[in-house]
Amino acid sequence: MKPSLVLGLGVGLATGAWMFAEYVLGLHDSPDGAGRWTGFLSLVFPALGAWRLGARSGLCSWAEALRQGLVFGGVGGAVGGAAIWLYFAVVNPGFGVGGRPVAAGPQAAAGFIGALVLGTILTLAAYAWSRRKPTSPLP
Repeated sequence: MKPSLVLGLGVGLATGAWMFAEYVLGLHDSPDGAGRWTGFLSLVFPALGAWRLGARSGLCSWAEALRQGLVFGGVGGAVGGAAIWLYFAVVNPGFGVGGRPVAAGPQAAAGFIGALVLGTILTLAAYAWSRRKPTSPLP
């Protein structure tokens, strides 16, 4: 199986599990909104996955890096988006921000699009980083 599929699946599952763990720990319903801030920590999953894909998977060209980044972000976004929908529609349907309820569909769509874009950009950045020439301190 392609690394982009495996890593995308892993990132989607990890971010979904992180979100459910925050809910179980009561961070989403805390009055200080701690879940909003701890959620940013889940960005480590796509960053690590993109690094593994872009810098360590032996990608050969920019076109391949772009293609694999899109697959990585799309798979991660689909799994993560499904977890977001499940959370807002089934697990915590009464969740709201500022007194307004949050709809599951738009949140899942935003999660998918965000993961697609972020996964692609991070993969391309990791690929660019891996291609840079090491500079020697000696002439």
